[in-house]
Formats: sequence, C-alpha cells, structure tokens
Amino acid sequence: MQVRSTPESTMEQTQRVTELEEKLLRARNELKNLRQTVNTRNTGSGISPSGKEELKNSIIDNIHYPLLVLDEDLRVVFANKKYYKEYGSKVEKIDGELIYDLGNGQWNISQLKKILETTLLTKSSMNNFELKYKNDEGQERYICLNASEIHLKESPGKYIMLSIEDQTEKKLAEIRLKESQHKYKEMIHSSTSLIAILKGPEMIIETANKSIKKVWGKGDNVEGRSLFEVLPEINEQGMPELFEKVYKTGQPYTAKERPIKHEVNGKLVPGYYNFIYQPQRNLEGEIVGVSVIANDVTKQALLNRKIRKSEREFRELVNFMPHKINMADPDGNVIFYNKSWLDYAGKELDEFLAEPWPLMIHPDEREQVVEEVDHCLKTGCDLEMELRIEDKNGDYKWHLCRATPVIDDEGNINSWLASSTEIQKLKEEEQRKEDFLKLVSHELKTPVTSIKGYVQLLLSSLQEQALKELNTPVKPYLKRIEGQVERLIRLISEMLDLSRIEQNELELQKTEFNLNEHVEELVEDLKYSNKDIEIEIQNDCDCDVVADRDRIGQVIINFVTNALKYTPDGNRVEIRVFNESPDNVAVTVKDFGIGIDEKEQQQIFKRFYRVSGNKDDTYAGFGIGLYLSSKIIERHNGKIMVNSAIGEGSEFTFTLPINQN
Repeated sequence: MQVRSTPESTMEQTQRVTELEEKLLRARNELKNLRQTVNTRNTGSGISPSGKEELKNSIIDNIHYPLLVLDEDLRVVFANKKYYKEYGSKVEKIDGELIYDLGNGQWNISQLKKILETTLLTKSSMNNFELKYKNDEGQERYICLNASEIHLKESPGKYIMLSIEDQTEKKLAEIRLKESQHKYKEMIHSSTSLIAILKGPEMIIETANKSIKKVWGKGDNVEGRSLFEVLPEINEQGMPELFEKVYKTGQPYTAKERPIKHEVNGKLVPGYYNFIYQPQRNLEGEIVGVSVIANDVTKQALLNRKIRKSEREFRELVNFMPHKINMADPDGNVIFYNKSWLDYAGKELDEFLAEPWPLMIHPDEREQVVEEVDHCLKTGCDLEMELRIEDKNGDYKWHLCRATPVIDDEGNINSWLASSTEIQKLKEEEQRKEDFLKLVSHELKTPVTSIKGYVQLLLSSLQEQALKELNTPVKPYLKRIEGQVERLIRLISEMLDLSRIEQNELELQKTEFNLNEHVEELVEDLKYSNKDIEIEIQNDCDCDVVADRDRIGQVIINFVTNALKYTPDGNRVEIRVFNESPDNVAVTVKDFGIGIDEKEQQQIFKRFYRVSGNKDDTYAGFGIGLYLSSKIIERHNGKIMVNSAIGEGSEFTFTLPINQN
C-alpha cells in the first residue's frame, strides 16, 4: 500500500502543473488580443495624452498579469494595475524610470538587457525568457518574460511591451514532481521487495526493480514487453487469470507462501512468495494496470512446512501414547489434549479446552494442585504430584502428574508439556499392602513383646555362678537375641507409624526438654548396645525445646543407624547441635560412608525409596525410616535436609523451632 501511495501523490502534482499551464495559455491569448488592439502605426516623438488615455482605456489595465511599456531608452512609459499590485510600485516613481532601476533591481540582468536592446534594433521579439530572483522577503520567485515592439497611434517612436508571467507555483510544482518521481523510482529500484508496474490488459512491464528481475532471471531489458511473454512458464500456473481478475474487477489479490515456479537454466525451480496484486488507476479512477509487490519467502515457507510436519508427527505420536499428554501456553492455559485424555474425559477437544482444568481435580486436592501449579508457573520449576482426576463416568482415579517447561534459546518459557499416568491400581495395591502391614504389625507386636520379656527374665534369673558352671556363653547370646528383638520391635513400630501417617492419625505428645541432654542419652543407649561404634557429640549451643521427645529421639536414632549402616568400613559418626538461626535449633548427623548421588538426594525421603548402587542388596531396611523422619519433623514445623557426595559421606540435618507457639 505504501508503494501505491507515492504514484498517487505524483499524479496530483502533475495535475497541478497542468492547471498552471492552462492558466498561462489563457494569459498568452489575452496578450495576443492586446497586441492586435495596440499594434497600429503612428508617428511622433512621444506618447500624447490621448495616446495614454487610449492605452488606459484599453484592456491592458484589465489583463490578469503585469505589463510594462518601455520607450527606446528602456524607460517606463506605462504600467498596468496588475504590475502595481504585484510589485508594490507607485505611478510617480515608475513613469520615466529605467527598467533596470525598478524594485530591488530584479530586472537588472545582462542577458535581459541584451535581449531588450536587440528587440528594438531588429524588431524581433523575446519569448518565454525565464528569470529567477528573490523578492523583498527573500523568497525565490520564478517568472517568464515576453517582449515585442509595438506602435501607438499619435505616439511617434518605438516602444516595447513587456509581459511578466509569474510561474513560481508551476516551477515549484515541477520541482516537487521531479523530486517525487525520483524518490518513487529510487524507492522502487532500491527496495528488497519484488516490485513491478504493469500496464494495460496485456500486462506490459512499465517498471521492474532489480530484485524482481533477479528472481525472473530474464535479464535487465524486460520493460516494454508483456509479462506473459517474459515469463511464459507462469501461464500454466494460473497467473494470467489472477491478473485479469484484478484488472477487470479492481479487487486486489493477496497470497501467502504461494508456490510459483520460475525457469532457471532451462529448469523449473519452485519458490514461495507472499504477494499482492493491486489495481493501478489514472486521475479519472479508471484501471490502467496492475502493480506487483512480492517477497521471496522460500526459506521461511520450507521451514514452516517442516514445522507443520513435525507438529503432525508430534500429534500422531502423543495420540498413539497411552499416557495422557497435554500442552499449555506460558501462562498455564491448556492448548492441547491428546486422544488418551479425550477418551478418558469422554469429550471433544474444543469442549474439553473450554472447561477450566481445575474442575476435573478431586475437591480434596484441588486447592493444593492450583497452588503448586501457580508456583511452577512463577518459578519455572518442574511439577510432580499424585492426585485424583474425574473420568467420564464421574469416578475419581489416582494419577501421577508431571509437567516441565519448554525453554527457547533465550531462556524464555515457550510452553509447558505435561503427562498424567493413571496409578489407580497401584494405589489400590498400596492400600492393600498397607492394610496387610498394619494387620501384621499389630499381630506381631504381642508375641515379639513377649519374647523380649522372656529374654529379659532369663537374663535376670541366671546367676553368675550358674553361668560359670554351664561353661557356655549363654549371656552374650541372650544379649544378641535382645538386640534383634529390639530391631524387630522398632521395625514393627515404624510400620504402625507409617499406617498412622497415611491415616493422618500420628499424634505428637509435646513436652519441654533439653535437646542436648536428650541427644547424649540416646548416644549412651546406642553405645551400650553397639560397643564398637565411635560417636562424637559437639554442642555449639544449649537449647530447650517443646516437642515430642520420643519422636525426636526416633529421628536421631534413625539418622545414626543409617549413618552406621552406610559406613561399611568404619563406625565413626559425628553429631552436632547448633543454632541454625535465632529462632531455630538444628541437629546434624555426619558419617564418612559411601555418600548419596545428587539425583537421589530429593528421593530418599519418599516412602519405600532406597538408595541404589552395586551393594544395594547388602543394606537392610524397607526405605521407610527417612520417610517417617521427614513427616515427624514436618509435624513439628521444622525442616529436614541432606548434604552428600559420592565417596565423601553424608550429612543429615533437621531443624526445630525453639518456640513451637
């Protein structure tokens, strides 16, 4: 559209110049009539009063441009009203004045002098002498002078009639027209866009810039020839019909990534173009041709085709997958669900997209899910949650949902990719397992407690003298039995605690106690049952806390037993009590064992998770100790952390608020 606006401006300027030329033509006709009126011969040495009166009463005073009558000495003998009006002169100052002294000397030009003097001597005339000068305001003006010898009745001598035509507007319009035409041509020929102007129904090439000539590949001399002659290969591609439709209807035609083949070295080479065919009109509004403005977008079109192909393959892939896959924009608005989602929800894609996604989440998890999603959208972190989602029958089924951001080269989030895997059967299996463990734990607790009681009874009943007479190490064996029973009791307790946590029935019995003393007592008990261990305690603060004494002890013992378990070549453990902040106290248990890989450090606090490795089968346990510890600390409004590296040992830390209120 911008290219089209420039020719319209040029046409307006051309029309303006034409109007000025018509005015000048009318003025010249008036001058011709004037000369016919005054061109009568007479003799005498000056203009008589009656002669002046004759001039004054003639049409000279009423002509529409300035006139001067000069004598043989080129002095003014008469000036019409238009001259006085245009050049601001007074009669008494002009009569008898030499023409070169008039005004600011604008007529004092050597070339004008030569022509005026030649006119008188040779009886010739001066036609269309162009003169440029500055007026009193310093503005440049353009005038056209015409001079011829005349004879007046009753006025002897030779006289010159000088007509002055102001052509400033015309000249400025011509200059603007030339500048506009130059800019128009320069803009067309320097543009990287493909531009051509075609005239008439034959589509004769009037203008074609370098860019379009290069694409055509037919050389530079194409102007004056029909487009269909220059590019015969487009005739079979439906292009003549498009041009004819634009030319006849006046309706522009626009295309994006339109494939067009051009002949290059005898072969048809395909390309893709964005273009518009625009009708060209004259001043009367008649269609006289068609303009072409195009851009070569071959590379972009081929890339877009690859992208569309990749999108189709991606959709086919995700629709083939049994997992429920969906995509969202950077703000979390879902823009795509795969076939598994649609089958699960029993809805069409448009219908499913129109519904807010939180409505399909179980009311018990909905608020938490929305909060987690908002957090991920703000931080760009991954999402992983277990939640219940409603199916097409109105039943809620458990799913493991994961979401990850898709990042571009600048580090910005382009979209979110999410998958939801149904784990309903796994959840049901876990529930059965938990019910079984709960049942077994309850059933085992009574006989195990009885075994421990009998062992302690035997230990207290046996006298030292009797042991010596038996000559058998009975007491150490009973101690080992007691230790194994203690371990079994602890395992059963953990199973029961796990069940309580799942049922949200884990209760805390909070009391005030000294944390440092509690740690020392626990370490003494551990050393009593494990003679070979080396545990160092470092108290950087002395702190009283309000917490569940037994549960905190359970966490510390779990940390220490894990430290010993994963330190196969040594029994050294360090415990440190310190202020993590003014409001929190922390306990750290450090070992010098195998360490934990970074990718597993966030997994070890999950239920039934065990650290993998080559020696995985040598480490006892079910992977619930750290899970229980994390839940106990969480119930105390504290935090639990791990810092570890492979081969360098691990540090497990938990914090507690000093003031639980």
